[in-house]
Amino acid sequence: MSIKVRGTIAVLAGCLAAAAGATPAVASANVPIEIPLAGVENALHMDVPELSTEAPVPIPGAPEGPRYSQDHVLPQNALPRLPVSSELPATRAGVPVPQLLPGEPAEQIGLSAEGSPVRTLTPGASVNPPLSGPRSERFGLPQVSAPQAAVGTPDVQARPGADLALG
Repeated sequence: MSIKVRGTIAVLAGCLAAAAGATPAVASANVPIEIPLAGVENALHMDVPELSTEAPVPIPGAPEGPRYSQDHVLPQNALPRLPVSSELPATRAGVPVPQLLPGEPAEQIGLSAEGSPVRTLTPGASVNPPLSGPRSERFGLPQVSAPQAAVGTPDVQARPGADLALG
């Protein structure tokens, strides 16, 4: 085996080993957002709320394709409904409160909302003209029918929830 062939095989083996060892990047469904309020706290010499949340990244799905029917000239779902999914962000907030009632001291009110999936469907449309396709029983002539138009309503599904605590 010549030195060129050995070098080529060594380079190819090195590339395959590097590709096998590389892990793909994992995309996150949410982008974390931290709201820095420490400067306000130092400037005003008072306690300020703590807030952290995430910005959801909507992920579009595959639209429903058109459905063909023998009774309709045009396909159903001419304007398809597009599914979009995301996640409601997890949010944490802590608001300092002054001592209002005697007894147990309460330092802050805390709000915690866990993330939950959200699924939506965009509106869609279907139209059928007033003529049908050619009919064999009518010697190839179309049949007259009432025009039809339909709108697919948008749909939103989610399970939001939050906990409010005094601590």
